[in-house]
Amino acid sequence: MKRKNCQSTIAGIWFYGLAGSGKTYASQFLSNRIPHSFVVDGDVVRRHVSVDLGYSEDDRKIQISRIFGIGNIVLENGMFPIMSSVTMTNGLLCACIDQMISVVRIERPFEQLKKVRNLYDGQKNVVGVNLVLPDLNTVSLVNDGTPKFDEALIDYAKSITA
Repeated sequence: MKRKNCQSTIAGIWFYGLAGSGKTYASQFLSNRIPHSFVVDGDVVRRHVSVDLGYSEDDRKIQISRIFGIGNIVLENGMFPIMSSVTMTNGLLCACIDQMISVVRIERPFEQLKKVRNLYDGQKNVVGVNLVLPDLNTVSLVNDGTPKFDEALIDYAKSITA
């Protein structure tokens, strides 16, 4: 099924992965290459919508539900949502599949993550430290901090817009 105003058989993208993995970068990179795209960044949603939430596992589930809701509004307006969050659940993955949203895990070597984000040293409720990032059966892209990541993103975009 093709979306109105979009050449893709996929209706949207959801990037998830640890803080500092490159989700925001990937979202912005692809938004410049996919027509009628609209970025729904989890950090921005947290700043403007989810000001009432903390970082507990339960609050994170509420947060991703809100991101999904905003993504659905984007879809209803004929645009292509590119969403991102730190975590993902199996239930949300199934909901994304039902909406034809491709879910992609962005991975980055932990030593690189620690260099770009200081939250991995002793803070509470950090996914990848004391909260588990679920191992779901999704597409996975590796950000090694080199132009190879850009190439992987371009290849991925071509695969979903063919």
